[in-house]
Amino acid sequence: MLILGRLIRQIVRPIVWILYPYKVVGRENIPRPRPGERLIVCSNHAVAFDPIFLLICQRRPVYFMAKAELFSNRLKRFFVSGCFGAFPVRRGENDTGALEKAKEIVEQGRILGIYPEGTRSRDGTLMRFRSGAALLAAQTGADILPVATNLPVGKSRLFRRFTITFGPVITNAELHLHDPEKPDLRYATRLLRERIAGMLPEEKRGVRN
Repeated sequence: MLILGRLIRQIVRPIVWILYPYKVVGRENIPRPRPGERLIVCSNHAVAFDPIFLLICQRRPVYFMAKAELFSNRLKRFFVSGCFGAFPVRRGENDTGALEKAKEIVEQGRILGIYPEGTRSRDGTLMRFRSGAALLAAQTGADILPVATNLPVGKSRLFRRFTITFGPVITNAELHLHDPEKPDLRYATRLLRERIAGMLPEEKRGVRN
C-alpha cells in the first residue's frame, strides 16, 4: 500500500465510521503477516465503496481488481491506483494481463482482494460466484480469507449500523485444488460461497452455486 494511501486511509476511517458505523466481527481470523504467505480476500459485493470498508476496517493492505472504467482519466487513476494500489480488469473479457497481475501480487506475498460475484448485488442478496478466485488460488497455492459485509437494506444506509465479518481462513488444501492439472474449481467456488453465505442473514444468502 502506498504511503499516501495509508495516510488517506487514516484520515477517512473516522469519517466513514461516523457515516456508516460498522462493527468488525472475527478480527482474530485475519492472519498476521508471515514469510511465504499467499492470501486472497474474498467478499460479497453490494455497493461501489465496499473496498473502502475492507481497507479501513483492518490494518493489512489489500490490492483489489477494479473495473477498467475506473481508470478512464488521470484523476481516477491516481486515486484508485496511485493511492490504493488497485489495478484494472476488463470485465466480460479474457483479460490475461489482469490475471497475470493478480498472480504476481499473490506470489509477492501481498494480499489480493476479489469480489467473486463479479458485480454488485442491487438488493444485497448474495449472487452466484464466478470461478476466478478459485482459479487464482489453484495457480498460486493461496489460501482464501472469506468476508461478509452485511449492509442495511434500502437506499439510505447512512448512520445505520452493520457488520463486517471475517471468517476462518480456507486453506488451499480445503479448497481441493491440489491437482494443478485438474483443480476442482467448482467445488472450491461452492465452498467459498457457502462460507460467505453462512456469515450473512438467511434472507441475503441467495441461491447456491
